[in-house]
Amino acid sequence: MRLINRFMLAAGASLIATGAMAANYSIAGLAQKNMTYTTAAGAAAAMLGSSAYTGVGSLFVSYASTATTGFGSLCTGSLVNSTTVLTAAHCIYDHDEAGNADPVTGITFYLPSFGDRHSGAVTFSASDWAFNPLYDNPDHTGDIGSGHDIGMFTLSQAATGFATYDLYGGDPLQQYTEIGTGTIGGPRGTDQGTTDDFKKRIGTNLYEAYGDELFSDVSHGVVLSDFDDGTAAHDVFGNLGLSQQGVVGEADSSPGDSGGPEFIGGRIASVTSFGITGGILNGYCGADSVDPYNNSGSSAKTTDLSRCTNSSVGEIAGNTLTSYNLGFINGYITAHGGPAEAIPEPASWALMLGGFGLVGRAMRRRQRTAISFG
Repeated sequence: MRLINRFMLAAGASLIATGAMAANYSIAGLAQKNMTYTTAAGAAAAMLGSSAYTGVGSLFVSYASTATTGFGSLCTGSLVNSTTVLTAAHCIYDHDEAGNADPVTGITFYLPSFGDRHSGAVTFSASDWAFNPLYDNPDHTGDIGSGHDIGMFTLSQAATGFATYDLYGGDPLQQYTEIGTGTIGGPRGTDQGTTDDFKKRIGTNLYEAYGDELFSDVSHGVVLSDFDDGTAAHDVFGNLGLSQQGVVGEADSSPGDSGGPEFIGGRIASVTSFGITGGILNGYCGADSVDPYNNSGSSAKTTDLSRCTNSSVGEIAGNTLTSYNLGFINGYITAHGGPAEAIPEPASWALMLGGFGLVGRAMRRRQRTAISFG
């Protein structure tokens, strides 16, 4: 998780998208794996003890290729009942990033986290797994912007004594709480004092827009938040023509947090899907705003595209709504003997549950991680 103190808060501000800006941008080629992170002090303050959010943990996914490469995927998931875990489709997708078949051969779920595996973590193996078939596109490269980046797996043994979570079905454009078990660190060259400990952390942020309000290749099943220092100069949404909003001490996700839950009112509203570089602003954030991790665009344009986020501030997160995938989620749960998830559907909300079939490309993937169990 990435945390930063935010000193400006526009309380009660409403989201306004200008006609010139809305849906003018594409996420293709702009998603990135290597995000910037918090300071060491912020990472320590965000760490959760083993008694908090006990139903959220890490998952390590093995593929056919893992036997020879040693690499698998490290993600985050949460219990919706004692035997069923909710995560992201791209964490258990059965093709590699080039679209080649790479079947999943096993999933291990760690509570409280993968980082605690040598100090008392409870481990569970999966007996079955699936992702929303609407996530898969014809060239088998996945479609993280489709709003269907949802995966599920069944534990071979019930996780008794751990929390389970219901789904949220109301208006998502509000403050949320995010849980992740991924990487931590500091902006390159400034604060590399922490390492990838894969412990569970908590943060908060604010959903400010639906994916199709800003991006031509993202659906209404994706919600967006930005990550900045509260200044107008470094506010990504503000520079895209939206009103500047935020919460104090904003958080954002890092590699390994994929599939982790975002809670509203104690219920899971979304799962972590992807991150977008502030380079989408094409360099007009100012000469002092440099994101050292931005690899967008051609080499000739990298410098310009990088001058947008002032290190660890100003990125955009896109997360997948659980309500948008309720049919798949309930179908999987009931097929494995569990009770269907019932969520409220107010009239103003039910209209979006049908979904929108837009096409997306080139998103932040699961973290491919070389693991030693020694």
